[in-house]
Amino acid sequence: MNKKDLILYVHGWNSHANARKAKLIESELKNHEVFETSSITLRNHPREVIKQLTKYISEKQKEYNVHLVGSSLGGYYSVFLAETLNLKATMINPAVWAYKIFENDRGENENPNTGEKYFIDQDWVDSLEEIFVENPTPNRYLVLLQTGDETLDYKYAEKYFFGSTMVIDEGGSHSFDGLEQKIPQILLHFS
Repeated sequence: MNKKDLILYVHGWNSHANARKAKLIESELKNHEVFETSSITLRNHPREVIKQLTKYISEKQKEYNVHLVGSSLGGYYSVFLAETLNLKATMINPAVWAYKIFENDRGENENPNTGEKYFIDQDWVDSLEEIFVENPTPNRYLVLLQTGDETLDYKYAEKYFFGSTMVIDEGGSHSFDGLEQKIPQILLHFS
C-alpha cells in the first residue's frame, strides 16, 4: 500500500497551530489528491517541542510520508527533525543559530496566541544549542527567504543552507509575503 503525503507545518516562536501560514497552506491544499496538511500548537520549552514533534511524526509515519514546513524557530526545529528522522523540509525565513537569538528574551514570557506563560532561562537557551545541526544535508531543504525580513537577517540562512535549493525574494517580511505563490515549488520539493 502506498502511503499518502502529509505536510506538517511547524510554527515559529510564540505562534500556534492556526497561524496565518498554516491556514494558508491548508487552504491552498484543501482537496489535493496527493498532499494533506497538519499543524499542532507547540509547547514552549524546546526539549518538550522536540519530544512532542518526534512523537507526532512517528505516529503519522505509520500511514504517511511526512514532510516539514518550518517557519522561523519552527525552521530551526525542522532542521533537527529532518536530519534525525530522515525527512525533507521547506524552510520559511528560518532561524539559524536560534540559541544566540534569545538572550534579550530571558525571563517571564507569554505566548500572546495561547496565553501560556513560560520562563526563558539558561536551560531553555542551552536546549536550543543541544539540537543545533552544524552541517545540514543540502538536498533535504528548500529554503524560502525574503530580504525584507525584519526579524531575522536572511543572509545567515543563505550561508547556513549553502548548496540547498534556495529562493530569495527581494523585499517581503518575516511573515513571508506571497507564500501562496511558492506552494507549487514546495510540492515539487516533496515529490
